Amino acid sequence: MKKILCFALALLLSPSIEAQEDSLPQFDFSRFIYLDSVVITASRSGFNTQEFIDMVRADSSFYEAFRNLRFINYDAENDITFYDKNDNIITAYHSTTRQYTQSEGKLTCRTMDILDENISGKYYKRNRKPRYYTTKMYERLFFTKEKTCETRTSTPSEDEADGRMAKYVAQLKKLIFQPGEKVDVPIIGAKTAIFEEKMTQYYDYSINSKMYQGDMPCYVFRVDVKPEFVDRKEGKTVVKSLETFFEKKTFQVIGRNYRVAYYGALFDFDVTMNVKLTKLNNQYLPEYIRYDGFWKIPTQKREQAKFTIEIMING
Repeated sequence: MKKILCFALALLLSPSIEAQEDSLPQFDFSRFIYLDSVVITASRSGFNTQEFIDMVRADSSFYEAFRNLRFINYDAENDITFYDKNDNIITAYHSTTRQYTQSEGKLTCRTMDILDENISGKYYKRNRKPRYYTTKMYERLFFTKEKTCETRTSTPSEDEADGRMAKYVAQLKKLIFQPGEKVDVPIIGAKTAIFEEKMTQYYDYSINSKMYQGDMPCYVFRVDVKPEFVDRKEGKTVVKSLETFFEKKTFQVIGRNYRVAYYGALFDFDVTMNVKLTKLNNQYLPEYIRYDGFWKIPTQKREQAKFTIEIMING
């Protein structure tokens, strides 16, 4: 159970996994969606609500943006802070890292240096082994500890050392690249399927026209738990909110905010994520990622953390 939950949280941002396509709904989902006046006007000029939802579900551009990060030079500011149950800081970590890439035949190889680093509290165990599982996952996702080579057409593979966890990885990856799809994970799997007709009783859905970061016209697909279910912890829902920004001209995903939470007898977790993409030389890349949340399972200490990573592209 520990492995399932920790992967569920960490792989929300995994850049090493692929989006998959699921069968699209057979019922008319568009009738559940609120449209603002701008979108209604657009629908009279050809904007099709059901087709938009189908695109939301099948979109792989968000995944591609994360994968692009493997093939460029960049610096990253990493800030991670752990808290106790009373919100007191236990330990904190800050570093600046730099990724280098070079071509070797058909391969692109990447390495990483830590340019500076500040640690307070007991962040690591001896021999620099992560004390927290969240740290282990963060470093797996964003630190390159040895030279790694691949092509853009390579099929990413999971670490064989993870053994049986690989089957959960294949499902849990949907939580960020295809949020709202059913995942084959015990207890919570079916509750993530927010596009299934039986789940619509718990949610409000909307498509709005909105500026992203103040200057980019976007269509925004938003899902929220209905007010009467917000404070209830009977475990009917896992996705508590989801907001995805699509650039109007290209329908590229450029931002996503969401919260997933579950309170049960075996485990609890409550995590909020914010991800912003940027465009460089006609390709999209992650620019800012923020995580704020906790997870707790029997026999293990609660891990409550906040982390941000800011990515600065180097020529």
